[in-house]
Amino acid sequence: MNQVVRMAAALLLLATPAHAAPKTPAWAQFGKPEAVAIVGYAGDAMEPFVSRDGRVLYFNNRNDPPEQTDLHWAERIDDHAFRYRGLLIGANSSDLDGVPTQARNGRFCFVSSRDYWQTLAMVRCGMARGGTITDLMLERGASVGKLGRVVFDVEISADGDRLILADGEFRGGPLPASADLRQARREADGFRLAPADDPLFAAINTPALEYAAALSSDGLELAFTRMEGKLPFVKFSSWIARRPSSDQPFGAPVRLASIRGHAEAPTFSPGDGALYFHRKGGKRFTIWRITRARP
Repeated sequence: MNQVVRMAAALLLLATPAHAAPKTPAWAQFGKPEAVAIVGYAGDAMEPFVSRDGRVLYFNNRNDPPEQTDLHWAERIDDHAFRYRGLLIGANSSDLDGVPTQARNGRFCFVSSRDYWQTLAMVRCGMARGGTITDLMLERGASVGKLGRVVFDVEISADGDRLILADGEFRGGPLPASADLRQARREADGFRLAPADDPLFAAINTPALEYAAALSSDGLELAFTRMEGKLPFVKFSSWIARRPSSDQPFGAPVRLASIRGHAEAPTFSPGDGALYFHRKGGKRFTIWRITRARP
């Protein structure tokens, strides 16, 4: 009898919630990926950003050397298709230009390597009017200003007052040795890195590489990419976190199970809670979409 009791107790212990995988909260549940077409465009499409009114898709082509990486735009046809309109006038240079992001008022930011060796800064911001970017300004204050430290991803908040940055440290290899999410705040003379805001990302930043942040329109949800391992065995994963207000830290992130493989840069679609991202299939990067599950 005692042996039977012990066996039953052991089976009960194995079945307790402590041994079960944590359940994904409803707000972090998304459906299967669906392909997004860019009609009239046949190249690589990476780093998508959907404008805050949902009408425009911004993206860059492949960002690997020796590619000429430029910023492009397309106009919305429906949830799964955009019509290609061409290169963004006024934004591109002969160096790498990518990772577009835009606020509600049209303020448009991206990263560019064109002046890094002279200024140690990568972020540029201007105003988007249709397919043209004007009034470009180098945001020196948004960078650490130290050789080897590179802001290689940027996201502007919907109100245009904050930048979420990927602050990477490069030591000669193709990948950063470290990368964490940080914040810059808009001041009278432009954006300035705010070290006092680092605790906002304490539950997100790890020894792995965190980058490609995206803020929801209300600033209460953050999606991002995490990369772990070393070449050629790196592993990509996408995550989402929440917070109760825009001045409080984000909670522990939840992995987005719907995004798998070599996929990066989730970005919010306004209004419906969907996420767009890029994924590699074969030799090309294309844009995909997942929709938040309905309760």
